Amino acid sequence: MTTALRAGIRRGLTEFGISLRTPGDVLFIIIGLVIVAVVLWLNRDAEFAPGAPLGWYVVPSVLTIQLLFIATYGLATVIVTEREDGTLMRARSLPSGLRVYAVGVTTRTLAEIACTVLPTLVIAAIILGGDLGLDALGVLQVLAMLALGTVALTPFGFVVGTVFRNPRAVGGWGFLVVGAVALVSGLFQPLSTLPAWVQPIGLVLPLYWIGHAMRSAFLPDEFGVVEIWGGWHVGLAFAIVAAWAVVGLVLAPRLLRRVARRETASGIEARRQAALQRA
Repeated sequence: MTTALRAGIRRGLTEFGISLRTPGDVLFIIIGLVIVAVVLWLNRDAEFAPGAPLGWYVVPSVLTIQLLFIATYGLATVIVTEREDGTLMRARSLPSGLRVYAVGVTTRTLAEIACTVLPTLVIAAIILGGDLGLDALGVLQVLAMLALGTVALTPFGFVVGTVFRNPRAVGGWGFLVVGAVALVSGLFQPLSTLPAWVQPIGLVLPLYWIGHAMRSAFLPDEFGVVEIWGGWHVGLAFAIVAAWAVVGLVLAPRLLRRVARRETASGIEARRQAALQRA
């Protein structure tokens, strides 16, 4: 188990290093950061309440959305691509190969999140004059929830990656699925303002609680009134996300094994030919 863990971490960091040398991947990160900078700059003087800059509310929502898209949409794209090129089938044939693969993609996802979140915080601090509303405990809370949230959201990425057959499908339907999850989780507007039938869905999913913990780190205590049940419930948020993380640790290897068992050389070749025709 320890050997597989070390091998998976090495694999994930190696793949992350390769992605940093890939112009398309770097450009994707830069465009995202530019969009964040523009949004914060345009709202730099706005307040969502007296004495509370709008940026304090925008930044935790941006961080949560970044986490969602990297851990689900981005991960699903990687899995579908590596199903198509035979990487997943080759991993199945190696000792502890699928375990190493699962650790590797999770490590890569964590590295990608760090590479996106840290520049976002730096940009936000510069535009907002260094005042993000965070204290030392808030910083630890954000970092802890980012790590825990990554593990909790990973199963969604594996599910999307196993349902769709090619990267183009993930780019279409997968994007819509991820966007719908964000919508019902209160990332675009407070969950308490959404229809009553939507609220239980948001409360069951981990994403609302990830955003809840993020917002509680940035916002003053009195602004918890806009949340469900009228206050901050950070302990409950960590408990629910931790439960989803445990589910993720159990489900991820099983989902990979199930998909890998269905992969055959002839099936991979057929998808490869179909991809060439699409190109």
